Amino acid sequence: MSKNKDKGVFPVTGMMCAVCAGTVEKTVSEVPGVSDVAVNFASSEVSFSWDASATSPEKVAEAVRAAGYDMIVEDSEAKAVEEKQKSDMRQYKRMRTDLILAWVFTIPLSCICMLHIHFPGDGYVMMMLALAVMAVSGRRFYVNGLRHLFSGRPDMDSLVAVSTLVSFLFSLFNTLFPSYFTSKGIPADLYYEAAAMIVAFVLTGKFMEMRARRNTGTAIKALMGLQPSEALVVDAGGNLTTVSVNDIKPGDRLSVRPGERIPVDGKVVAGISVVDESMLTGEPEGVEKVADDKVTAGTMNGNGTLTVVAEKVGKATELSRIIRCVREAQGSKAPVQRLVDKISRVFVPVVISVAILTFVVWISFGIDKLPMAVLAAVSVLVIACPCALGLATPTAVMVGIGRGASNGILIKEAAALEQLQKVDTLAIDKTGTITEGLPSVVDIFQDGESEPLFFDALSRLERHSTHPLAKAISEWTKANGTTSGAVEIEDFENIPGMGIVGKVGNIRAWIGNESLADRMEAPTSSEMSSMAAEWAREGAGVVFAGIPGKNLVVFKVADTIRQDAAEAVEALKDMGVTTILLTGDRFATAKHVGRLVGIDEVVAEVLPQGKQDEIKSLKKEGRFVAMAGDGINDSQALAEADVSIAMGGGSDIAMEVAQLTIISGKLTYIPKAIRLSAATLKVIKENLFWAFIYNVLGIPLSAGVLYPVCGLMLTPMIASAAMAFSSVCVVANSLRLNKIRIDH
Repeated sequence: MSKNKDKGVFPVTGMMCAVCAGTVEKTVSEVPGVSDVAVNFASSEVSFSWDASATSPEKVAEAVRAAGYDMIVEDSEAKAVEEKQKSDMRQYKRMRTDLILAWVFTIPLSCICMLHIHFPGDGYVMMMLALAVMAVSGRRFYVNGLRHLFSGRPDMDSLVAVSTLVSFLFSLFNTLFPSYFTSKGIPADLYYEAAAMIVAFVLTGKFMEMRARRNTGTAIKALMGLQPSEALVVDAGGNLTTVSVNDIKPGDRLSVRPGERIPVDGKVVAGISVVDESMLTGEPEGVEKVADDKVTAGTMNGNGTLTVVAEKVGKATELSRIIRCVREAQGSKAPVQRLVDKISRVFVPVVISVAILTFVVWISFGIDKLPMAVLAAVSVLVIACPCALGLATPTAVMVGIGRGASNGILIKEAAALEQLQKVDTLAIDKTGTITEGLPSVVDIFQDGESEPLFFDALSRLERHSTHPLAKAISEWTKANGTTSGAVEIEDFENIPGMGIVGKVGNIRAWIGNESLADRMEAPTSSEMSSMAAEWAREGAGVVFAGIPGKNLVVFKVADTIRQDAAEAVEALKDMGVTTILLTGDRFATAKHVGRLVGIDEVVAEVLPQGKQDEIKSLKKEGRFVAMAGDGINDSQALAEADVSIAMGGGSDIAMEVAQLTIISGKLTYIPKAIRLSAATLKVIKENLFWAFIYNVLGIPLSAGVLYPVCGLMLTPMIASAAMAFSSVCVVANSLRLNKIRIDH
């Protein structure tokens, strides 16, 4: 990718069906310098990459407007979403007005027709009522539909325009020249109510669909709502000034009062409070924040006042990154959607051809069948609208990704959401994934009582050590020792390959390995030696400490296993997923960790390339592999896996490569994500089944296949109502994902 290549997600207004989305996608793709185009009809957004030296979003927007739609380009995510919401509201109100007017004219028209009310000039009255519906409420169908039809890109508007115009013009001819067909023994029937009903029902369906689709975007709206619009800046004199969050700069000091959301990513410099970070982790428990702790934009401050120094602002915050990822993911396409797109592109031309064929077949039975031929052709055009087909996948993907985001599962690609449920093997890193990633003292063994202030002396000694385990020992001894005040270390000695010795106050202490213990003539009991040997076999760090002539304690230092690791592995096993521990650590350590959490297959002592090779090998065996990791050394394996999962809190590179991020780092969220994937794919399949079945059954019925057998035939009115109902059903079914349980 060129260094001038940028990527963005932009709202698009005016799309009414999946074919409209295809038109927008083709239009944007044809702009020089643009690539990776994806249009999401459900979210009414287009995502694409562009070469900044060749084009710009503004030029792309001009091309979109020339095609009959509008693309919103703004400086910030918030402004773009806000403008789209305003545009959607304007469109919503306009459609509501059109819908009301359509039924105001259609109801009396239908009463005249269906109740067979006859009076002088009744045909002209019906004509005027139908014309009012078509010209006032249905004007967009004719403006856009005919333009797209004549440009060779027919869409749903084209189907509505052609079907209603055929009905209206046929009726108008019979109104102006009633004797032309009656003289030939053909009824001069009027279908004004069919034209009006089609417009009214299509508008009703679109209106209901628009209301339902607004709910599929609640995740983005909720995330945007987490960002406060204003903040309190603390100046050098301690005075508070209210400013817009857009005016905050890195280094500014902010005051966050109880119950307020934190406006930036930063560091606490004063105050103590409990912060609700559930928007990041999905966990309801608050996290205590004190000086030097990090805080994140959008999280909710509890009952204390915090002073925060801004470090990341605007688009650089974690919240903005999450919003950006969710928008891009909701705009991306699941693999199954590509098949639907191909079908949608040829669907309308095929339907028009079927309608013409239907007309020809009916008229071949005799000129007296002309009214039936017109009805059948019009019904085929109306019922075959591919709206339900176009909504089937993107609405489910949108709701699924939104559900994941609200539960601490950040899905970056729709493909990951679809494919995660196919995973049968999970390769998982150890350090920072199965374990916490920080060595700590997990066990100690003491021979007798330790002398007062001994642990404090060890803590002070370890602060001068460069050994990898020194920090773990220092933290433990600091927490368990008794402070001796500001006492200097005397006679400090670093013995290479063994450890350190020094005098703290009246205590001369040493800390190091077993060789140092022997050198210090520390009396080691058989029980202690046995315990130390067992810990060493497990791969743990074994640290001896004491006073010359006396051995007091041996520490077991290891990377703490995450509390939910065993539960997650068991849940995956129940789901038929084999878990493999894939690590660069020593085999003894990896085997011990695997045994503790229930993982039987262990691949250890492998470098990053070795991890990638192992993933390749698993895939060659026919396994569908997911990789979960948190470090830079996992990035190659993550890129190689069928589905890649990064653990929150890990390296930026791992999260950049991964298709999915578990923000809290909790392993139990992996099976939760798999359940969400399975539920989403199930809903997609249901949507596609009903959308296809609807068209497979509806088109023949509308064409009159059963008419010779039992006299059954769908009228244009029933066809338009059924078409509207199908789209609403698909959206409603997708919204069920918000209620489906994914915990167990």
